[in-house]
Amino acid sequence: MFTETFNELLEEHGLNRKQFADKSGIPYTTVIGWTTLGRLPDYTAMCRIADFFGCSLDYVAGRHGEYDDGKNAVNVSAAERKLISKYRKLRTDDKELVIKLINAIERDADETDKQLDG
Repeated sequence: MFTETFNELLEEHGLNRKQFADKSGIPYTTVIGWTTLGRLPDYTAMCRIADFFGCSLDYVAGRHGEYDDGKNAVNVSAAERKLISKYRKLRTDDKELVIKLINAIERDADETDKQLDG
């Protein structure tokens, strides 16, 4: 579970293993051990990973029931995590389009609800 989560975090932040190692100060050989040899990081390394990515230790450990971005702890499903990951990769103007689309869908749903209630 850790390896999956770690790889997702790397992808979300547009980093490869070498870039993460360089930026985090964790030796590249250690990162390779986690991602290819099935080793698990120790507590100190887990804390450094969580701090680096701005998420909780639970999240880094693969306990995906909650995602803590440092501001709010939110329950998210696997599908929602995938959407968040894809959204974060979008350009700013594309993110704005997604928000406009969601707002339009919400307005349409509200109007439909009013028609059904009325």
